[in-house]
Amino acid sequence: MPYLEGGELFEKIKSKGLYRESDARPVMRNFISALEYVHRKLIVHRDLKPENLLLASKDNNWDLKIADFGLATTLDTPEEKLFLRCGSPGYVAPELLQEKGYNCKADIFSVGVIFYIILTGRPLFKGNTPEEILEKNMKCEYEFNDRQWETISPAAKDLTLKLLAEDPEMRITAKEALEHTWFTNES
Repeated sequence: MPYLEGGELFEKIKSKGLYRESDARPVMRNFISALEYVHRKLIVHRDLKPENLLLASKDNNWDLKIADFGLATTLDTPEEKLFLRCGSPGYVAPELLQEKGYNCKADIFSVGVIFYIILTGRPLFKGNTPEEILEKNMKCEYEFNDRQWETISPAAKDLTLKLLAEDPEMRITAKEALEHTWFTNES
């Protein structure tokens, strides 16, 4: 097993505060590329969060690995629905909490939450208790009113909204995310 000396992305975000979009782009590209591979294999991680993204080196912020597949499971078909409630408050997709059934698109919602945190340095779902956070998470209640959000490019905002679509049918896939203009028209 390789030693990943960079530690958790969570710790990097805490120390850095937030990422400029130019710094976030390679992090998100590597993260979503790895997830796209996992999803092609019909594996749903079900607990994506910055603590489960490990940096290979202290020298860069982009070479990361997805870790902790303890809650992961496989699907028989892309359309299969799972119903086990699992994951971390503030990161799980609403359909998982609402017990409507979910698939790989639940991981994409978690990617959207992580993307927001990377860009703003703040949690998307705020509350004083895990129960308050889960309630907002389940109802998909969030606001983009952080001061940092005002400086985010229109393309990054669009990608964030497509990752966080409440309806999983409207949520983009990992492959579609990688084809988004935020990645393809780097500025």
